[in-house]
Amino acid sequence: MEITILGSGTGYPSPRRQPSSLLIRIGDVPLLFDAGSGTLGRLAQIGVDVASLEYIHFTHQHSDHCADLMPILQACALMRRTLPLRVISSPAFFAYMRVMLQNHPWARPSGYALEEVDITAGAFHGSAWTLDAAFTGHMPGSLAFRLRAEGKTVVCTGDATNTPALADFVRGADLLIAECSFPDDLAEPYHLSPFQIGPMAEAGGVRHLLLTHFYPVCDGQDIRSATAKWYSGPVTMAEDGLTLTL
Repeated sequence: MEITILGSGTGYPSPRRQPSSLLIRIGDVPLLFDAGSGTLGRLAQIGVDVASLEYIHFTHQHSDHCADLMPILQACALMRRTLPLRVISSPAFFAYMRVMLQNHPWARPSGYALEEVDITAGAFHGSAWTLDAAFTGHMPGSLAFRLRAEGKTVVCTGDATNTPALADFVRGADLLIAECSFPDDLAEPYHLSPFQIGPMAEAGGVRHLLLTHFYPVCDGQDIRSATAKWYSGPVTMAEDGLTLTL
């Protein structure tokens, strides 16, 4: 399993970080998680053919996580896509997507099926993986994803609040990809910070912690050390283009 960070930033402009997006490859199957602005170009840079991308997962409908949905669908139309495309998310996200498609007729699917998969209704089973989701409390319908494949478990928190449900959801993960929007002294209620992530990962027996979704203020802080006060495992700071293999 190969994990590539396409965007490690947020909606706040940064010359260093694009908004949120990551790609997980299971064998030769690419799974896209979120698509903030710039994702379409990043996919092209790493050789992912959008016309053959079969699965896109969205944690929620804030634009720094989904702004490139319409550009991706427009690209599919321009490339005369025929393969079905599954969008995996929550009913709240699908309501948003339908409104966007009403206002972007050039992005509406033609020649292929755009399928909505409500992951909140139960696990999704791919050809060689299983996906589950849990609500995160960041906004109505926002999700974390838990992916199991090749004997490994990867959890992506998306944007989240520190809740008992999320702490249980991350338990036992080989890799926890956790948002860390702010340092502790600037923490906000609908995002995670080191003081929340570290104890959650430690109590849950997480084997490796990958922090991402940094506002620019984090770049001047020692986020790794702040997290390591509470978590004894390895901590990796995401950068755009970073690739890890499990």
